[in-house]
Amino acid sequence: MESLFASANESAPSRAIGAELELIPFDAVTHRPVRIVPNNGEHSSLEIIRRIGNRSGWIETPAGDDPPSWSLPDGSRISFEPGGQIEISSAPSESASALIRDLQCTTQLLSGTFASAGVDLEAVGVDPYNDIKEVALQLHRPRYERMTRYFESIGPSGIRMMRQTASLQINIDAGHAPMERWRLLNALAPYVTAIFANSPRYAGMATPYRSYRAYIWQTLDAGRTGLQAITPDPVGEYLEFALRAGTMMRDDAGRYDSFETLADRGDVSLDDWEIHLSTLFPEVRPRHYFELRSADAVAPENLAAPLALVAGLVYDENTSRAASGILAELDSPSLESAGREGLANPQIHATSNRLIDIALTGCEHLGNSYISAGDVESAARFFDRYTRQGRSPGDDWS
Repeated sequence: MESLFASANESAPSRAIGAELELIPFDAVTHRPVRIVPNNGEHSSLEIIRRIGNRSGWIETPAGDDPPSWSLPDGSRISFEPGGQIEISSAPSESASALIRDLQCTTQLLSGTFASAGVDLEAVGVDPYNDIKEVALQLHRPRYERMTRYFESIGPSGIRMMRQTASLQINIDAGHAPMERWRLLNALAPYVTAIFANSPRYAGMATPYRSYRAYIWQTLDAGRTGLQAITPDPVGEYLEFALRAGTMMRDDAGRYDSFETLADRGDVSLDDWEIHLSTLFPEVRPRHYFELRSADAVAPENLAAPLALVAGLVYDENTSRAASGILAELDSPSLESAGREGLANPQIHATSNRLIDIALTGCEHLGNSYISAGDVESAARFFDRYTRQGRSPGDDWS
């Protein structure tokens, strides 16, 4: 377990940064979800992406009976999520600006080609137009079939998460002081949820949440989601969290025992453990680097804002200490409050304003070669338009 919290870069300190951005395709006229594979002559994401890949030199990788994925020349990867969401997974970048440029180039290419086919690729936290009954499971490998059965045994949020949500995940090197960085990222998670909340509507109706995606994630299975870094022993805490979670890949006649129960029976292997870890969905997940998973999907033109916020707070030592000090003095807002109230919560709003100021200073310290002045200005414009006004992108829906 300790190895999950250790940086894979053991030499010089790394500022590598990566991201996974999900987009949801909708018919531009009907707002119906667009399927991955063709169905009755309708548009299909597979056909459109394959057309782009063939002319752009992308390498297509088959996935058996499921749709393929594509490897791009910049090292990124395009694949599908179970409900047809399109995921762009970057390679690790040595600078935030390189990551922003690569993601924006790829999304512009995708969005332009999809638009010419009458399909909108939307960066939104949850499908605002359709109920779950309109979105079939479109990946049928055993992992997703088993996840579906597990979540259906609990309630509706799990399958909504799989098929209807979209997020921005930011990947950060664990660094030479991983426990401090782990605590900081977990403390930041509610503020990231609030600042980038972008899913106030679901199935054609307003919800009580600024981020309905966050609500869905918080209610899909309390045993495998939420914040960590609550105790002085992060590794032991995460081990206990993992052991107590239900083993969704081992559905024995509808029974979903905890991994700890199976281990006590001697009924698991190391492969089982690795697969089990991949089915945990905390706000920050350790994988030799740290995945911050708290933001709704962010529009490509606004990507500088979340990347500047996280890099500026984490990768500059002075601002990292300042942010950690501020957050340690406060009672952490709940994830539920961050998703429901967002920046309408006075404490979340006030603290978010302090954090963005510190982050922008941190970006200046990191230098133009890591994050360009143009990207810092783009982030500042986002914060001026939204965060400082107590607004998030989801407010544009009202």
